[in-house]
Amino acid sequence: MKPIDATAKRAALVRAQLFQALEPADIDLILARTTVRRVARGDVVLRRGDPNGGMVVIMSGRVRVSVISEDGKEVTLSVLGLGEVLGEMSLLDGEPCSADVTAQEDCTLLVIERSQFLHLLRSNAALCLHLMTLLTRRLRRANAALEDMALLDLPSRLGRLLARLANDYGVPVRTGTRIEVKLSQKDLSTLVGASREKVNKQIRQWEEDGVLAKDSGRMVVCDTRALAPLH
Repeated sequence: MKPIDATAKRAALVRAQLFQALEPADIDLILARTTVRRVARGDVVLRRGDPNGGMVVIMSGRVRVSVISEDGKEVTLSVLGLGEVLGEMSLLDGEPCSADVTAQEDCTLLVIERSQFLHLLRSNAALCLHLMTLLTRRLRRANAALEDMALLDLPSRLGRLLARLANDYGVPVRTGTRIEVKLSQKDLSTLVGASREKVNKQIRQWEEDGVLAKDSGRMVVCDTRALAPLH
């Protein structure tokens, strides 16, 4: 397997919003303390309850963050991709991982050991502020999802979710924006708090109306305004 060179590692760190404001010397300091981990599609990246092992930066691929409910159902919390980070909460409080993380695709990950990163945080105010921004953004997203669940009907919840996925992981195609993240209808149903049957029915309706389409097994958003008029 081809080794990951320093240039690729640097590009991965700089791509992550958390590290974009760092000076080159700080990037070098982090790079000297990182290790590369490759994970095959379907394999576990992190398991809920595992001891904290540091922060993980996604160099390539996508992962699914999920938890198991009391009745044994897997609930998808989010999908993360290129340049996003994992383990930032456990990094700060030292607590075990709070969710399961599974590779949706073959992934290459950069792992930064906790004690080394905490040492850098203590000496770098800009990095502290960026980490706070990242955590706040994720909290806002979680709050927005809870608000949607409580106040909106299924079409509105599902439409907003698909619009966000298209914005975050979409690529332009002839008919609209193709969502590169491949989520099953089970994943979608847990994200919006509805049954798989109802989600499937709504998706079929949007496909009949020309709001959604399929392309190479991926979902295509053809009409964002009709999908999520309040997005």
